[in-house]
Amino acid sequence: MSEEDVRGGMRDAVAEEPPLDFDPDVLVAAARQQVRRRRALMGVGVATVAVAVAAVALPVALGRLSSQVEAGQGPATTTESTATGSETSPSPSRIQWPAKDVTPVQFPIDKLRARGTDMAAHLREIMPSVLPNASEIEVSEFGGEATGEYYEGQTNVNGAIDFTIDGVRYSILVQTWVPGGANDLVDTACSEGTCRKIGEQDGGVLMAVDQDLGGFVAGGKISAVYHLRRDGAAVEAAAYNYALSGGPKLTKETIPVSVEQLRRLATDTELGL
Repeated sequence: MSEEDVRGGMRDAVAEEPPLDFDPDVLVAAARQQVRRRRALMGVGVATVAVAVAAVALPVALGRLSSQVEAGQGPATTTESTATGSETSPSPSRIQWPAKDVTPVQFPIDKLRARGTDMAAHLREIMPSVLPNASEIEVSEFGGEATGEYYEGQTNVNGAIDFTIDGVRYSILVQTWVPGGANDLVDTACSEGTCRKIGEQDGGVLMAVDQDLGGFVAGGKISAVYHLRRDGAAVEAAAYNYALSGGPKLTKETIPVSVEQLRRLATDTELGL
């Protein structure tokens, strides 16, 4: 059999193949944001969310309709928290960051681990003043996809803060990226929920994102503030309406953490890579 015969046979085999009934670009975008959210949540041990992501990823692999994937994202929502006296912009397209492509900085594992240890210690020191009405504040060890985990080429680390307000447990996730390690962060974050610019600080853009976890965790909500720093690094402080440790156990529809409190964490110079 000649090479031409083989090629002809392959063309005939797919000649009657129906066109794709989904938009590959939409699926790729959805998959990217699922991976990012999975990494953020799995880093603090939320296995339930990982299972939900797997359930969403399966129909993608099977070529289901993109609408089935997008249905799990849920509608965007806002919390009771607002920034006072801050510049706001409802259009994600107005947030231009970074100013140009930044080559990711490579951090060796020992440096990542040392920074994670320092950031956890700093959070234990400042959280009583950041959340003066909270009690039983617990700061986890930082890591990557698992607490305390570090690996070559890692571009971000995260750690969780669990606390109690009015007898209810909540969490804040602090995630930091190396310079150049999150060049697509604006597009990714703004595709997950309502996104707005709330000002600038130290030459970097401040962005607030409110997200309804929808199909991931029924009733789950996140209110986050990002400091998109001038050097291409980024810090996220994200508050949840439940405690991350031990799996999600929903308690309240609103999050008792203000945008200003999240802003204080995101812009803290002691937090970051």
